[in-house]
Amino acid sequence: MRGEVSDTKVKVRVYSQANEASVFYHGELVRGVSVFGSFSSGRFNRGVEVLPLVRSKAYLLSPEQLAAVNSPVETAGAGFRVGVLAGHDGVDVKLPFNALFASHIGIFGNTGSGKSNTLCRLFTDCLGQRAGRGGSKFVFIDFNGEYTARTVLCHDKIVYEPNTRTGVGGKIPVPLDFFFDVDMWAMLAKATEKTQRPFLKRCIRKAGAILEMSNPGACLRGMVRKLLEGYCGCGPAFDEQREDLVKLFSLIPGEDASSLERALDSVEVFQKHNNALHKRDSGKLLYSTADVPEVFSDLGYESMDYSSLASDKPTLLEFIARCRFIEAVRSHTITREHIAPLIQRYSAELGEASKLYEPCINGFEFDVSVISLLNVNLEQKKVVPLVVAKTLYQFQKARGQNERGSSAHLIVDEAHNILSYSSQRESENWRDYRLETFEEIVKEGRKFGMYLTVCSQRPADISPTILSQMHNYFIHRLVNDEDLRAISKAVSFIDGANASMIPVLTQGCCIVSGTATTYPVRVRVDPLELEKQPMSFDRDLAKAWGVE
Repeated sequence: MRGEVSDTKVKVRVYSQANEASVFYHGELVRGVSVFGSFSSGRFNRGVEVLPLVRSKAYLLSPEQLAAVNSPVETAGAGFRVGVLAGHDGVDVKLPFNALFASHIGIFGNTGSGKSNTLCRLFTDCLGQRAGRGGSKFVFIDFNGEYTARTVLCHDKIVYEPNTRTGVGGKIPVPLDFFFDVDMWAMLAKATEKTQRPFLKRCIRKAGAILEMSNPGACLRGMVRKLLEGYCGCGPAFDEQREDLVKLFSLIPGEDASSLERALDSVEVFQKHNNALHKRDSGKLLYSTADVPEVFSDLGYESMDYSSLASDKPTLLEFIARCRFIEAVRSHTITREHIAPLIQRYSAELGEASKLYEPCINGFEFDVSVISLLNVNLEQKKVVPLVVAKTLYQFQKARGQNERGSSAHLIVDEAHNILSYSSQRESENWRDYRLETFEEIVKEGRKFGMYLTVCSQRPADISPTILSQMHNYFIHRLVNDEDLRAISKAVSFIDGANASMIPVLTQGCCIVSGTATTYPVRVRVDPLELEKQPMSFDRDLAKAWGVE
């Protein structure tokens, strides 16, 4: 027998959270509870081995257990203390030393959120606990002179404060071959690929070859003699290049432009003798190379101080470039308009570099170095971090494979100044070259023991490649939508609940997430003592104005 029911409507209500874990607490149902670890022998282990049964009892963690969950260290009392668990005074958050400092670190937050205190606190405590042991180098790029005070970071540090306006201040150590890096100087001088770069490369190689000679001064004297001999039969070219010759000889120590101009004015073109050069007072004509010493006797080129010229690498490089430029224009192998702009840019960059850098063998001798860019012009503020990064990376690559206990830590505050793709103040090639250098460090540096720490108030301006390659993040308050999106794309460790807290974090409070933590944790970083704080504290204007 079979029956049917018709014309009957059935309503079904679907509970979307029916399968979510939940607990009863004080008679109230709390949904969305998840299991992510367990305790074994007093130690917290991340990962699920056994799921709780229905109606299993749930307990609040004790302060000791809470500390163990948020401090994934090997043994009790070990690890590096970064602060206290937000909302739980007395519960310290400790992270493993290796997982934190043998990693790339990103510290982000709006102005006044406490990111500078976090950066300074991390490395002040790190350097204090390290106490000079191990073969590690710490180099801080300080755009605003915040870390230069003797009591900040540590006492045993060296501070470089170059000044592009006066040329005084400590010069930054660079490798001996720094001025002979063709790739970098071609970028700095904005050399075109087809014409200017090959010319610059030949000049740099020529300067290097001269320095390898037993008597560089004699070689330079011979170059000048050959340059002047080239005016035999080229009188009109001499008139066109008087200004170039003055600039050339002015580079030699002890020579001044006014004296050189008078010496060159004593030589003129004699049109009646096939435009040959002749000396005004004696009438001596430049018919052959043997006539050069007498015709140019007032110039005194034979007795110039070429040895001192050879000892000054930036000046020597400019001298070689100008000398070869004069010869090439005279022989019509290059066009003046093609190379003259390069000479001017190259000269300007060499001049700035001579104020900022000092080639040396030992590099950064102190374990802790602070490079203040407070008195460096805007253009060089983008160049110096690149030079320092390349120098430190090459140094660490050379020793990193053999010295397994060595490391190099480059810390860049206000990193958005140099790691942004959106900068419009420089050429695209130069910007890409700088970013590629830092991206190589963040991608390949770990295997050599090279670690990068960046601190910025605008993570959206940081290269996405660099942002995504950080191992550990300290995220303070951020309110800009672009910054929040950049963090959400780069930091996969942060869940929705913690992400929603970022815009409302209090000063000094941050979300710590990454390979050093078991899960994202909100931490209140302890403020440093006043004398140890960087020069970025909030000013009490009400007190200063007497309106309290």
